[in-house]
Amino acid sequence: MKKLISTLVLGLVLFRLPAAGQAIVYDILLAGKSVGELSISPSRSGNGDHLRVRGAIDTFLYDVVYISENQYENGVLKASMSSQEVNGKLKEKTSTVKTADRYRVTMVEGQAAAREAAPIAHPINYTVTSLYYWEPLNMKQIYSDRYGAMCAVQRVDAGAYDVVMPDGKKTRYTYVEGQCREVKSHIAGLNLVFRIRPASVGR
Repeated sequence: MKKLISTLVLGLVLFRLPAAGQAIVYDILLAGKSVGELSISPSRSGNGDHLRVRGAIDTFLYDVVYISENQYENGVLKASMSSQEVNGKLKEKTSTVKTADRYRVTMVEGQAAAREAAPIAHPINYTVTSLYYWEPLNMKQIYSDRYGAMCAVQRVDAGAYDVVMPDGKKTRYTYVEGQCREVKSHIAGLNLVFRIRPASVGR
């Protein structure tokens, strides 16, 4: 998401982070049954924020581990990494690094050689990973740190937003009092629901 005026964007976004070292945990549900968990645990220091999301899914067909990390400085994305392993093997990995005039995006799929995707213009201050931390109030686009591209954000109801991924699939994020409470997504061929655990509500 391009930041036209930093202070304006920060004023529009409801900033809610869990306390340092305090993980927020979501149950991952497939057809109503728990198949794993996802945790978010930010670490703040100085003028930067380190956001980290880790999900682990275990089904009779797939064992999926997803990790995404963002490093911000003064509200602007400095670097991000997104990786997904399926059954112990790397399926995809995307790295985004801020350079002097753009973001350099490098992608790896399986055992294939790394390739550079189209560069992204400065600045990015909101990513798919950050959706677990901040409600996307008044946002029209955000950066997918997995796909290395901008994605449209559609408000569908009070506290509910659809993010349209580059492959056309939609992921819905639902918020209550600024906190992400539920996510409905499609990962590794599975329709999944990420639902916050009661003990994590309000953190």
